[in-house]
Amino acid sequence: MELKEYQQGVLQKIDRYLGVLAEKKEDAEAFVTFQKGRGKMVELADYCRDAWDHLNTEGRLPTLRDQDGKVFIAPYLSRYDGLHRAIPSVCLKVPTGGGKTLLAACTLERIQTDYFKSQTGFILWVVPSDAIYRQTWKQLANREHPYRQILERASGGRVKVLEKGDAFARHDVEGQLCVMLLMLPSAARKSKETLRLFRDSGRFTSFFPPEDDSMANKKMLDAVRNLDVNDLSSTGWMEVIALSALSIKQSLGNVLRLVRPVIIVDEGHKAYSETARATLCGFNPRFIVELSATPNTNGRHQSNVLVSVPGTDLKDEEMIKLPINVINEEKGGWKHTLTIAHAELEKLAGEAAAFQTESGRYIRPIMLVRVERTGKDQRDSAFVHAEDAREYLLEKLGVRDEEIRLKTSENDELGGEDLLVETCAVRYIITKDALREGWDCPFAYILTILSKTTANTALTQMIGRVLRQPHAQLTHRTSLDECYVFTFDQDVRNAVDGVRKGLEDEGMADLAASVKIADGEGGVGRITRRETIGRNAAFVELHTIFLPRILHRDERRAGKYRLLDYDRDILGHLDWEEFHFFQADNVSVDADEKLSRTIARIDIDRTDEEADRTLIEVIQEQMAGLPEEGLESAFLVRQLLDVIPNPWQGMRILSETLDTLRQRGVSEERIYANRLDLIRSMRLDLREQVNREAEALFLEKLTSGAIALRLVASQNEELNWALAQTLEIEVSDDDRILYRKDGSLLEKTLFEKVYGRDFNLLEKETAWYLDSRSCVYWWHRIAVNQQSYGLQGWQRQKVYPDLLACLHGTEEGKFRFSVLETKGEHLKGNDDTEYKRKLFELLTDYTDKAIHAGQLNLYEGTQGMTFTILMEDSWKDDLSKIGIK
Repeated sequence: MELKEYQQGVLQKIDRYLGVLAEKKEDAEAFVTFQKGRGKMVELADYCRDAWDHLNTEGRLPTLRDQDGKVFIAPYLSRYDGLHRAIPSVCLKVPTGGGKTLLAACTLERIQTDYFKSQTGFILWVVPSDAIYRQTWKQLANREHPYRQILERASGGRVKVLEKGDAFARHDVEGQLCVMLLMLPSAARKSKETLRLFRDSGRFTSFFPPEDDSMANKKMLDAVRNLDVNDLSSTGWMEVIALSALSIKQSLGNVLRLVRPVIIVDEGHKAYSETARATLCGFNPRFIVELSATPNTNGRHQSNVLVSVPGTDLKDEEMIKLPINVINEEKGGWKHTLTIAHAELEKLAGEAAAFQTESGRYIRPIMLVRVERTGKDQRDSAFVHAEDAREYLLEKLGVRDEEIRLKTSENDELGGEDLLVETCAVRYIITKDALREGWDCPFAYILTILSKTTANTALTQMIGRVLRQPHAQLTHRTSLDECYVFTFDQDVRNAVDGVRKGLEDEGMADLAASVKIADGEGGVGRITRRETIGRNAAFVELHTIFLPRILHRDERRAGKYRLLDYDRDILGHLDWEEFHFFQADNVSVDADEKLSRTIARIDIDRTDEEADRTLIEVIQEQMAGLPEEGLESAFLVRQLLDVIPNPWQGMRILSETLDTLRQRGVSEERIYANRLDLIRSMRLDLREQVNREAEALFLEKLTSGAIALRLVASQNEELNWALAQTLEIEVSDDDRILYRKDGSLLEKTLFEKVYGRDFNLLEKETAWYLDSRSCVYWWHRIAVNQQSYGLQGWQRQKVYPDLLACLHGTEEGKFRFSVLETKGEHLKGNDDTEYKRKLFELLTDYTDKAIHAGQLNLYEGTQGMTFTILMEDSWKDDLSKIGIK
């Protein structure tokens, strides 16, 4: 296994340390021998401290900074075993994903062969959790695994891997390299007499003298004074056995004290308690190596950090996915968040497939879904339960059941499954706390947090689970070299802090700046501060600017109007009995009867995101035939709900369609095989019908006055949209103010400054053009966020225009407004663009008539208002048509 450059550097430092340590130990032992020859008894000096001090003089130790920023070297912390002998104790500070276990195996090889010059002995590998235990066991127990092969090399092919309950004998330790895995809690409880580790088991007789040989027992106890002995008084034996009789417990704990293991402490910072330290040192270890991403936390010096690997080393060696993209849906619920995360996973899956075709490297992107509840009796509507997430993935997002695993303390569906093999189907892992530590899979790309109240904590605890880079090698496809976190309704800065704290906990505080933030609208940037922007000095004195909203007449309300409600005022007035799937007579159902198809991908309907709706895209897969229970009509009706919101009407339309197909002689098997293609065809046809009828209704109500675009003399601020006097935005040090093309300041922007990051190229070109036109009084990029000016038409999604321009009118002191929406060339002619064009043309015509009829009065001096779509290939001509030349 080829080591990374930084890993080679770590081992070079370990080699130097072991060399110096051997020299200092030899010097200390020579001094004891010398003094013994002079008839004096002295203790062996703390050669471990001497070695540390020597490395310090050579400048080989990591430096720290105090509160004043001064550099210093942490002093050495001496550790002593149960017989007060100095223990070499060092810590390798390696970030998560940096190969701590690999470095531990390589360090063990060097300690055994270079320092102790032995191929046999005992290794005690201590881990803090069950997850890490199982992962490490899987690696060390597999003879083909690189970590095991390193140990095999160190022992000459004589490795024996043990668990706490396994029996072994003296000849195993003397003739092999025994490696025992042990959970830290098993060795670190105060009431150790209750632990199996310290109980007299009778399984290790080869390490102890016969129980009835009191002299041999005493001799062993004199040599190893911290061995546990049986309390004979508690057995009633004291009445018949001489007081000089001793019986050493034949426990695993005592065996460890005799064999003097080399101890590896994984996640060493979790063994800082006095009990844990005392227990480990009480095993009389010959050497202690701690592995930790975050030693010496909370300002406490508790580990001798020999090497410190920064996060940048992992980044440079392509070990981790960076940057981390945090996508926070400000107006989403957990279902919406899971839906967009699912869509992102589908994109990654497509990228991974293309990458495999190109390179031969296999990657299957996986999503971790963090829920609030997992227990059998904890499911209620107040919290997101694991089964809620599973059902939504299955029923609404079309995920296959074999792609989902639950990982909880009660239900571990992952087990020992190898997630990296191509035959594994897993793409979603639902958990609460079970993956917080000790678990990592390089295929894990997305962390989706389905909790508002504990999202920040979850980010901190779980961000490390998605950092590892597949194959420790970049793909050079941007999306596959980054990782993603989806949250909802979170303060973005708090989310950033949670991720950064998580990076610190993973030992990568130096990479905390590599966090990107997205607001759910596709914009990405590193947010560092809030800035308040006021009006441009030339426009400070302007009166409050109001823009009309699309309203619906309501005689019961003050002002006689309320905001147009799409569900109530449009869908609620459609005659649903008139909707049918008229293509049922000729829809194609030609798939083979042995085939069944399933939903493979659901993406956000960008024209329908206001209402958390989804757009279903279906592909074919070979599946089982018609199930015994037959066609599940309820499932199919649910797929129609975002088009036909009334499930009773949806069932009616579906039943009519199925009856027609059966009358055509189509078998149940063929209907089942084509059910999702059928639903797709029904959705397209019914959506077109609903939109057509909704448009006609909207126009009818607009003509009759039931719907109006107008300002209302009302205290209800919702009815009249006021342009803000100041804007509060989040900016970073990397954000740049937008200037004119020649580098001069923009002159006609309504606010004192705008940032270039808020504009795409077409919007920039339009803004620069507006700023240079004499007919323009001022302009403003109005599409700031979802609280911006929005127009509700006959389709569910609101339209949020990009730009607002105030133009000089035909008379001095008169003005007119122009609302502008830009569209790239690739969007020309699509349904969304054509809908907005028709809505804008209708509103422009309506506004012109309403102003002339005195039905629409804008702010003082306004002569008119236009709504215009600007296409990329004709935007200047489009502006010219409305008088902007």
